[in-house]
Amino acid sequence: MNVNELIPRLTSEFGYPLKGAQIIAEKLVNCTPQIQVAFTKFWEKGEFPNMEVEGYTFASLVSEHGMKPIAALLTLDWLIREPEKAKESLKKGHDVVVKKNLN
Repeated sequence: MNVNELIPRLTSEFGYPLKGAQIIAEKLVNCTPQIQVAFTKFWEKGEFPNMEVEGYTFASLVSEHGMKPIAALLTLDWLIREPEKAKESLKKGHDVVVKKNLN
């Protein structure tokens, strides 16, 4: 699998803008071997991985952290590569913008 093979589907099926798809494709191609295996199963068969890294699972990243499947896979890769930084970031969470009606 290479970057140029991933980009068309990342843009058409997953809605990434071209530059974003290029960045994501490069990250996916350079993932750790176990994430590459999980990604290939997801990409080719639509199978969601049943894996845990540093107490986080694919399912928990999707359901509890609101991540899309590719973001969850890249986060698992980050947890493998830099567990302390990744866990700290996940603990902080993310901001959610809520529109407030001022009328």
